Amino acid sequence: MASSSHQEIGTFGVWDYLVFAGMLFISAAIGVYYAFRRGGQQTPKDFMMGGRKMTAMPVALSLTASFISAIAVLGTPSEVYRFGAILSIWAFSYVLVVIITAEVFLPVFYKLEITSTHEVRRHLCTLRFFLGLRKV
Repeated sequence: MASSSHQEIGTFGVWDYLVFAGMLFISAAIGVYYAFRRGGQQTPKDFMMGGRKMTAMPVALSLTASFISAIAVLGTPSEVYRFGAILSIWAFSYVLVVIITAEVFLPVFYKLEITSTHEVRRHLCTLRFFLGLRKV
């Protein structure tokens, strides 16, 4: 017979709901604080480029954090359990990607005022057109 303090698997308890609600509240409070502190974004460029006030490293870290999916975060511990610590090479590759992105790609994108890889493609097509390499 199970004890009364034992929960069923797959259900949230009171503490689970409190932690989840606390996380949502803190995230919302940070957003509201910065919205009122800075007056919000005034233009789409402020939203996309952060007012052009951030250096390359925070932008690279932000891009890397958004690149790492929830599936990777949840699946990595099971991969390490199954295949061992050799998966730590993956972490080193992420550090390398952040450094290369911050030092090579982002300064070029920043100077060209490019906000997405789709704009890179558009610029390349325009360049090819002006060089006579592509017909309209």
